[in-house]
Amino acid sequence: MSETDTFASRLQQELRHRVRLMPGRDPQERDRSATPLELLYDLTYVVAFAAASDQLAEYLGEGTVWPALGAFAFAVWAVSWAWLNYSWFASAYGNDDLFLRLATIVQMIGVIVLIYGLPVSFEAAAHGESPNNMLLVVGYVVMRVPLIALWIRASTQDPEHRRNALSYVAIISVAQLGWILTAVLPLPAPVTVALIVGIALAEMVAPVVATRRYGFSPWNAGHVAERFALLTLITIGEVIAGTTAAVGALTQEVGWSPEAVLIVSSGLLIAAAVWWTYFLVPSRLVLEQRPERTFAWRYAHLALFGSIAAIGAGLHLTTIAVEHGGVSLLGIALALAVPLATTIFLIFLIWSVLMRSFDLTHLPLLLITMAPLAAAVVVGALFHPQQALDLEEPGAMTMLSVVVGLVALGAVIEVVGHEIVGYAHTLAAWRRLPAATEHTG
Repeated sequence: MSETDTFASRLQQELRHRVRLMPGRDPQERDRSATPLELLYDLTYVVAFAAASDQLAEYLGEGTVWPALGAFAFAVWAVSWAWLNYSWFASAYGNDDLFLRLATIVQMIGVIVLIYGLPVSFEAAAHGESPNNMLLVVGYVVMRVPLIALWIRASTQDPEHRRNALSYVAIISVAQLGWILTAVLPLPAPVTVALIVGIALAEMVAPVVATRRYGFSPWNAGHVAERFALLTLITIGEVIAGTTAAVGALTQEVGWSPEAVLIVSSGLLIAAAVWWTYFLVPSRLVLEQRPERTFAWRYAHLALFGSIAAIGAGLHLTTIAVEHGGVSLLGIALALAVPLATTIFLIFLIWSVLMRSFDLTHLPLLLITMAPLAAAVVVGALFHPQQALDLEEPGAMTMLSVVVGLVALGAVIEVVGHEIVGYAHTLAAWRRLPAATEHTG
């Protein structure tokens, strides 16, 4: 075949999106990257994380802490789990044909419908009711039903992995029936919440059990690592958006000042530090050599997506405090320090799962990193903890900038510490590992 014919064949593959066979991708393919379709799909999650983050901040501002956190955890899980399942399928069978494109667009519609259900979910939780509601469930089901059709299609065109594909069909179908029942049955709120937790856990456990029994689908470990990294970047974007909103409100209230500059710089440092720390974990390099570790590694990310989005909520809460009041400096300190501390811990957990090593020599660095975060909470507790922040009060602006600056300092310490010692620890952990086990595809 001539060079011209080869180019024409590739051009046709890129531009002609008719229904194609779906035999499964090569799990050993190197340097595989995300497709434009996958990136388009991810855009809806920018909106979903932002909506959940905004709702959390608003209800925290009203003092409805635990119900808001419960509704937020439920929303982040639903969004992240649906995204994970689609990305898992696309890694194994993504052929960018007409059927896959249309199914992906339908799932994007489901994400938007789910977003409209979030305010109802948070309001219900604030009144002691179940965070589940029919609009939320309809959105979630629309996100998942096209995946059932895609797995059925894979089962008919990939005989080698047929049983694995059909197991996903069964798992997703039964789970959707369960979600619908939790929304329509007139059960007491505690019973509904218990069922929600049970179904969520079953959805996460069942694929592991099915895979052990029926084998792997042909997903690509390097591609999966890139997809999770991209969604992590999307959630970090919420931190930048929260910083911009907070400083915008602050400058409209009191104008630009050294404190405002410090706050915007600190917010951007937090976002950059989370990005830097996350990408100090060599996920793609290790998973391409040890693909069997992907299952545990991917589950650790579900909480990470939520904790990063919660940092954005903390910055949004700062905006609410500046614009409308009603939030103490202690509340702001906790809303920033706790999710950042959780994020740092979860990144360490992801590293530990990936490297199969729980390196206690990281503990001193972890404690040093947490010291400024704890100091931020102490400052908030000492500055009128029972009163809402009033920027017209002498010293209030300075204390706000100190709190945000201390949180940023903790993030910077984490980066500097890992740049100094992290490489050596990761290399040592890798050398302690046994020989790679073969991935069965």
